[in-house]
Amino acid sequence: MRAKTKKDDYEILLEQEMKDPAFAEAWAETSLEDQIKRILIRARLEGGLTQKELALRSGIRQSNISRIENGDCIPTLQTLNAIAKGTGKKLKIELE
Repeated sequence: MRAKTKKDDYEILLEQEMKDPAFAEAWAETSLEDQIKRILIRARLEGGLTQKELALRSGIRQSNISRIENGDCIPTLQTLNAIAKGTGKKLKIELE
């Protein structure tokens, strides 16, 4: 796993967009579930994985991954951790 040494395009764009007060307010109002599904989809795509491949790596059924990514269910911390590991990442939770 490579060390993160610079911001990726997503982070740069988000940083720029957050300077707009209307965008920042809308972002803050985004539900936690939406943020989780976007993060998981992004991690899977960055890893070049299909849902089926992620299912094999994480031990989470493909149908459950699909339901999470579609926002049809909220994953447990255990499921989030398994998916993170399946994408080659670590789950990190912070309070701000």
